[in-house]
Amino acid sequence: MTGPASDAPRAAAGDAIAFEGVRLKFGGETLYDGLDFTVGRGEFVCLLGPSGCGKSTSLRMIGDLLAPDSGTVRVDGRAPRDAWSEVAFVFQSPRLAPWRDALRNVMLGAELRFGRAEARRREPAARALLAMVGLADAAGKYPSMLSGGERQRVAIARALAVEPSIVLMDEPFSALDPNTRRRLRAEIERIWQHTGRTVLFVTHDIDEALTLADRIVLLSNKPTRVLETIAVDAARPRRLADDPRLARLREHLNRLFASLEAPSDTDPEEPTA
Repeated sequence: MTGPASDAPRAAAGDAIAFEGVRLKFGGETLYDGLDFTVGRGEFVCLLGPSGCGKSTSLRMIGDLLAPDSGTVRVDGRAPRDAWSEVAFVFQSPRLAPWRDALRNVMLGAELRFGRAEARRREPAARALLAMVGLADAAGKYPSMLSGGERQRVAIARALAVEPSIVLMDEPFSALDPNTRRRLRAEIERIWQHTGRTVLFVTHDIDEALTLADRIVLLSNKPTRVLETIAVDAARPRRLADDPRLARLREHLNRLFASLEAPSDTDPEEPTA
């Protein structure tokens, strides 16, 4: 466990993502006030923080959808505008095209990024991705025929179909029921281990972060900075109730989070469908 933001490491050559001294005003209010954190290549990092602290905004900056007022954001050692092709998003809502079956939805990202001819060439890879997320038999099904968890798995396969080195996940399981969330957490962990992609995963769920993360970056209330960075080195798959170290981390995070979370907070930076 490391200390507060002042102890944050400087970006290293092996970092897939680096925020250094990032400051940003959003809607006339200071959102970030010297935000510093890094994500190593191949690492699974969870951004944990209260509503409104700018978790989703950080993903937008990585994807070159928003620029900082000052400080730097680096993606694969480059400015976000030069590295956007390394990045893919998975949102809270699957955002599938209802007129396309599961296979064509997986191919949609490649089609938009590379063109129809290249997307057709990648169809075997898209079928393999559907199989990897457990939907090989659902290739011809339309979104209305799929459960919420199945639709989200299609969205994950679609993100991987563009062969990104970095996958940004914005609370992708928060709209699902608890049992489906648990299953998909195990699924995304398996996929991450299989593909070796870098994952930056936004969540406000402490158990989710402890289950998935190599490191947890805990963000403060606005003006946002890194309150604490916690390495989670427990063996996978993790059972929080059976590991005393994880139980202690959970108690520690619950105390910190309780002091941050305010019921009246809103999250203006959350993207809308």
